[in-house]
Amino acid sequence: MMLRDRDYPELLEELKGRKVLIWTCNTCARLCDVGGRENAEALAGRLREDGVEVVGISSTGASCIASNVRRCREDVPDGYDVVVALTCDIGSQLAGTVFGRPVVNPVATLGTGYRDDSRACIIFGRGGDGDVSLEKEAERLGLDTGPIVRPLSI
Repeated sequence: MMLRDRDYPELLEELKGRKVLIWTCNTCARLCDVGGRENAEALAGRLREDGVEVVGISSTGASCIASNVRRCREDVPDGYDVVVALTCDIGSQLAGTVFGRPVVNPVATLGTGYRDDSRACIIFGRGGDGDVSLEKEAERLGLDTGPIVRPLSI
């Protein structure tokens, strides 16, 4: 279960003057609405509008599996000096290892969980009170749910 740990202006400040590859997970990060291809494309568009050079976007299902990350590496364009990882901590660490570049991960990994029948993200056993919704945990931690930049609705 993941939340974003900073707002767009903070991320933009970290990336100014850098060439960026956006790396995302289409599994857990997408289900928690902090990653996934659609959110990565929205972030790339906004960064480009604000003058950041985004050289590419790459994604995989389960970015926590090394072979998935290595397989995607073959299709990643060169010319970037930092990876923005819209993934869990494991996916972020693997991206750094496989891509061989510094990683900026604007995502806080909180632990394991599931989606209930109403599609709400639930974190297992947080705070001794049993399972808790991602929204309640975000409020408790002072963090936000959802993507850094919302995709445009058509």
